[in-house]
Amino acid sequence: MSRSEARYRAVVIDDHPLLAAGLRIELERAGIETELAPLSGGEATSEIVAWIVERSPDVVVADLGLPLEGGGLALVEAVAEQGVRVAVLTGETGVELWADCLSRGAKVVLSKVEPLPDIIDTVLRVCVGEAVRPQQRAQLLIEGQRLSGERWARLAPFAALSTRERQVLAGLIAGYGPAQLADRDYVSVQTVRSQIKSVLRKLGVRSQLEAVGRAHAAGWSHEVDDQPAPSR
Repeated sequence: MSRSEARYRAVVIDDHPLLAAGLRIELERAGIETELAPLSGGEATSEIVAWIVERSPDVVVADLGLPLEGGGLALVEAVAEQGVRVAVLTGETGVELWADCLSRGAKVVLSKVEPLPDIIDTVLRVCVGEAVRPQQRAQLLIEGQRLSGERWARLAPFAALSTRERQVLAGLIAGYGPAQLADRDYVSVQTVRSQIKSVLRKLGVRSQLEAVGRAHAAGWSHEVDDQPAPSR
């Protein structure tokens, strides 16, 4: 089928050129006119979204590990907000991540290890507006919400830390001692030791080693505090 005869239009956005080109060939064989989104690494997410919307595709097939601000998740959400259907095609396997894709507006999440005919068939069904894999979608959202709730329960004690205490804890995780933290932050060692004591008290631990271990076990990092808590 020639492009002029194609009934549907798709945009593929993936930073693996061979995979993107192969996917394009198979989608066009299925009657879906396909363009590859330009990715040189210097584009802003908003520029790619505008480029996509201008083409009015029936579906966008998007990877997650994209060289864009916010990565693929931000792109999925921004494109879905424009009313464009999104099918995520990823090598990632985390249930919470897949659920996040769906909650941000993706119609389906596909694994790159799935048979190519199944991927093409599912993308075509998304093109025509079918609700694909509804049972998988429901299970992912439920399990994702559970995992997200558990993760934030583990992180709850860290929310009690002040901004300065989080900086101190991040320094401990990075291997700094009190004297090094004092030199780095231009404060006295006594001040740093006082801040460390406050961190230990709030986390309910007795040593710096325990505090670092608890942070690792909870999956805490200084950046985690910038993420929103899950909705109830």
